[in-house]
Amino acid sequence: MIHLDDISFTYAARHRGEHTPEVLKGCTLHVEAGQALAVMGATGAGKSTLSYVLAGLAPRHTGGRLSGSVVISGHNVAETPPPIGSVGLLFQDAATQLFNTTVEDEIAWGLEAMGLPPGEIGERVRASLARFELEPDRRRPPWALSGGQQKRLALAALSAMRPRVLILDEPWGGLDPHGRSDVHAAIESLQAAGTTLVLMTLRVETAARIGTVATLHDGELSEPAAAVDLLADEAALIASGLYLPTSAWPGLGPVHPLQDGPPAIEIRSLEFHYPSESGDTKALHGIDLTIPPGQFVAVVGPNGAGKSTLVRHFNGLLRPTHGTVSVLGQPIGRRSTGEMARQIGFLFQRPEQQLFAPTVREEVAYGPTQLGMEKADDHVQQVLRRFGLETVADSPPALLGYGAQRTVTLAALAALSTPIVVLDEPTVGLDGHGLMQLLTWLSDLRASGVTIVLITHEMALAARADRVIALEAGRVVNDGPPATVLTEQLKGE
Repeated sequence: MIHLDDISFTYAARHRGEHTPEVLKGCTLHVEAGQALAVMGATGAGKSTLSYVLAGLAPRHTGGRLSGSVVISGHNVAETPPPIGSVGLLFQDAATQLFNTTVEDEIAWGLEAMGLPPGEIGERVRASLARFELEPDRRRPPWALSGGQQKRLALAALSAMRPRVLILDEPWGGLDPHGRSDVHAAIESLQAAGTTLVLMTLRVETAARIGTVATLHDGELSEPAAAVDLLADEAALIASGLYLPTSAWPGLGPVHPLQDGPPAIEIRSLEFHYPSESGDTKALHGIDLTIPPGQFVAVVGPNGAGKSTLVRHFNGLLRPTHGTVSVLGQPIGRRSTGEMARQIGFLFQRPEQQLFAPTVREEVAYGPTQLGMEKADDHVQQVLRRFGLETVADSPPALLGYGAQRTVTLAALAALSTPIVVLDEPTVGLDGHGLMQLLTWLSDLRASGVTIVLITHEMALAARADRVIALEAGRVVNDGPPATVLTEQLKGE
């Protein structure tokens, strides 16, 4: 079904005469019809580029140079695009492939492009909505969904087309445990129906479940092998940056007792409504919270529970429909987000939402420069070094891979040195090395008494917090020590 022979790929140079290294180097791969293969590789290894080549997008829509042969289901996709509906690709950032005005229109669009009869289109749309638990959201615009819901929607739209080959780039990134289970079940169902699957992943458990794995390192692809053999060598996985066991995590426990003084964040009777064509959608329902200074708080809950909506009130990105928000004892009121940046550093769920500078160095330097930080240049250089970004400091962040973009946003946040940090799914897209950088930084924040609010679906990370707040349907359903709250969460899922 899939035949790659001696594939090499290089992206086009940004400037005349500039040398650009090969992203893929002599890759050969053969996958039989109905088989499933996991491709593991650290950040920057070339996984997303390989998926673009397989789907016929590179170099057709990316530019660059491709050599070798790419044949999918007997069709040379390097010469002409694959037939509509024959090859499906789930992007690592699923939101970038959603463009219709409602969830059900998004699922129907590909089926309409295939020219299917209206009755069959309706039947397939209904089946996909049910399989991915999107029926309650069928009339909502995709942009109004959470990141995890957008991932499920993109996969629902692809699976409805029943492609012969399905390429999935980090399909579980940003999904809650229940969503990951649903996607696993859907993928197994597709494979049982004869779909050939290739999954790009950083997750060891994903490779173990698929059963067959190839590794991509520095653009070179290994021969597929039994996952049990590859994953048995934990030391090699750690050294390659593919895996970081919890036993190797730095300490994240409190170093100092909670500080005296006004609460870091205080919320009273918070309600928020999103406007919609069918009337306002109530996303938060009368939330009351007090977070002391220096506390490490994990916010958990299913996709669409209102987690991102809640934390976007902390720095004024969203304004309450009803209720109040205070930071360090002062009501936010109508204070601008820029003014709040001196007190709260914010990491978005999708890194490209906060990248805008022409180079990585300017991206990291923007905050310190705007805040008038002393010796800003020296400080920025230290941050670049700490997050391993010196080699790409003069590159546009928009051209980096998803994992590297996530590292840039972490570095830009670290450069602000704010007393409060809010992180929305910071582990998504990070390999083992990136995860260690994140955890080491969090450990240092703890040591310095910084208040941390972190949204996560990684229960092992939530378990290291002082406190876990569980949201569901816009309400706080549990709030307390991790051992208590997480046990109840797992029972519910």
